[in-house]
Amino acid sequence: MLRAHGAEAVREAERPLLEAGEPLMLRAAAALAERAVHHLRSAPFAPQVLVLAGAGSNGGDGLHAAAILRREHSLDADAITAAPRRHEEGAAALEAAGGTLHPLASLDEERLAHLLSGADLVIDAILGIGGRPEVPAALVPLLTAVRDSGVPVLAADLPSFVDATTGQAAPEALPARETVTFGAVKAGLLLPGGAELAGTVHLVDLGLEEHLPARAAVERLEDADVRALLPRPGRDSTKYSRGVVALAVGSEQYPGAAVLAVSGAARTGAGMVRCLAPQAVLDLVLRARPETVGHPVGPGRAGGRVLDDETLARTHAVVIGPGLPSDDPRVRRGVALLAGQMDVPAEAPRRGVLDAGALGAIDPGTRLCPDVVLTTHRGEAERLARRLDIDPDLPAPDLARALAAATGATVLLKGAITLVAPGDGGPLRSQDD
Repeated sequence: MLRAHGAEAVREAERPLLEAGEPLMLRAAAALAERAVHHLRSAPFAPQVLVLAGAGSNGGDGLHAAAILRREHSLDADAITAAPRRHEEGAAALEAAGGTLHPLASLDEERLAHLLSGADLVIDAILGIGGRPEVPAALVPLLTAVRDSGVPVLAADLPSFVDATTGQAAPEALPARETVTFGAVKAGLLLPGGAELAGTVHLVDLGLEEHLPARAAVERLEDADVRALLPRPGRDSTKYSRGVVALAVGSEQYPGAAVLAVSGAARTGAGMVRCLAPQAVLDLVLRARPETVGHPVGPGRAGGRVLDDETLARTHAVVIGPGLPSDDPRVRRGVALLAGQMDVPAEAPRRGVLDAGALGAIDPGTRLCPDVVLTTHRGEAERLARRLDIDPDLPAPDLARALAAATGATVLLKGAITLVAPGDGGPLRSQDD
């Protein structure tokens, strides 16, 4: 699992090591140089590296990395110093290794294009953990030229002009093929904005772990984590012990939603999948997933007995809402069930998923538990926020957290970067797959 921290937490973790004289910059530079060599494996003979170096520690990381590439790997590595000042120690190391530093102010458009035309890799080391999502006007032509050149970018610690804590990014920020992050994954690398720019995140261990907060700001599950979480059936498992899920899904207008939801439940390994839907919808579901147990609902069939006590008594989780309007009886009963507002058998489930139409049935009086997941896209999240008197224009991480706090449920906010805010107040989860 990737565990990410905000900028201030990382600075505090670095402090005791820096006070003890640990050479964190040189370790970071060595790791950055190693990853640069990795990316240049398929480059032509005598590849060239161009570092974009700021005046601070991030620029120092990049300049020292360029010096290492020259000294230890015999690579042609030079730098553009992107600020009026430069990191003097890093600059001296690169010059001692035979490298050239080109002050940005001395480069016209033609000279900049010439430098980029010969580069096989650009190392973005303008700003690191102290970066903000605003680009000075003087740097816009540089970033534009790098982007237009198509040269692959390797980011040092995080892409420049990305907020290390929030992920907010300047529109001009350079997308990286990989980010080599030092000491700890920065929260901004996993959150919308920064996550789209970071590429693959490669963590370099600098010994910060024992100094970081026990609780991460943001977490990301990796494949091994998901495999460990999924239950594995044993020899004695039955369809009931593997879990029974009941889905109140699908309508005449949106029958396909039922097919998709039931298929998803079946493919995750549920032992039995029940579908409560009109007969015409069930016919489609059963053609796609004949193992489904159908429960017809609607006029003359089950009437108001949707999600009846007998069904609930042998069900472990419910899914309510895909393909349904908010006033569907299945929605009203399902939300009431998960909110503990119904007189139901003691073994009836209090865990499940509320999606689509079911989200519209949640009001300020609805209190759920963390085992209930609200699956929202941005528009649905904003509509729910308005009903709950929450600012709908909050950034995605803050909006997900606010909805979770207001409802008690776990909130999944879908997007290119999907966010999960646990109902118990645990760390925010961020997934890009």
